[in-house]
Amino acid sequence: MHQFQICAQTVHATHSKMFRNFLNILLFFILIFQIRYCLSDDTEQNATDACTCDVEIDVVRKFMDDLEVVQKSGTKLESKMSNIEKLLIANRVPKLSSCAEAAGNSKKNGIYHIQLQNLDIDDLKVFCVEDVDFGGWLVIQRRQSDSVDFYRNWMDYKEGFGDLTGNYWIGLEKIHAFISDCEQELYVQMRRRNGMEYYAKYTEFVIADESEDYALKKLGNYNGNAGDSFSINLETKFSTYDRDNDFDKGNCAKLYKGAWWFASCYNCHLNGRYGDDEAGINWVSIEKDESLAFAQMMIRPTRNCLRQLLLRNLNAGA
Repeated sequence: MHQFQICAQTVHATHSKMFRNFLNILLFFILIFQIRYCLSDDTEQNATDACTCDVEIDVVRKFMDDLEVVQKSGTKLESKMSNIEKLLIANRVPKLSSCAEAAGNSKKNGIYHIQLQNLDIDDLKVFCVEDVDFGGWLVIQRRQSDSVDFYRNWMDYKEGFGDLTGNYWIGLEKIHAFISDCEQELYVQMRRRNGMEYYAKYTEFVIADESEDYALKKLGNYNGNAGDSFSINLETKFSTYDRDNDFDKGNCAKLYKGAWWFASCYNCHLNGRYGDDEAGINWVSIEKDESLAFAQMMIRPTRNCLRQLLLRNLNAGA
């Protein structure tokens, strides 16, 4: 019996020592990871990436408290390991709020996870584009086939619909939330059936909230080879077939089988019926009566916004 007690004590001491060694190694790698993350330098992304150098001291303290509990009360190692794992998941990844942050290191197009503070969304899936105009673009609309019907009601356009990697509309409420959180610029990619490509870039993109029917408030300065067919829509409200806000006597959304910031009715309309030259995806300054083969609207934080994000992250880490 005495030998059994000695053996049990030896095993317990060995486990405690192993656990302490494991935690020390784990803490070392956590600190190294966070320091390397903060000190990593990508010269091509200096203008857009803000480093959030915030080593979580509270996490370290929590680990050490857990260790003391294990040593004093003999708590099961498996239970403590589970708690530590949850704590790591909650603290090891910085919260990102734009494609400029989320895709800055990979520089690859694709789906990323970001937060949208104004709507209290911690894990929003978005599609980021890195191979256009230095990257950092978040896709809010895409048309590339007739697989998704864009002739939809107000609620659908408010909440969003479609396939994140295909035909897609992110939703007016999310667009407004991004813009309210930080100043954004707009980039519109377009391609004709003959393969010719065009773009229209605007230095600022602002829409109102739902109480003002998501009216188009600002577009900033235009640049591109598509021609400026969008600025004429300034101060127009968003219209769908079930909520007619245009200046026309009729209903432009019904007439052109989509939804848009219609005036009387439009010089551009990217939510029309795919492939329909009379009510299709149109940008008049490219070709008046031809539905585009591809259109994609993207937003990105302006330089002023990026400065705000940097200050926000620095203040959060203070």
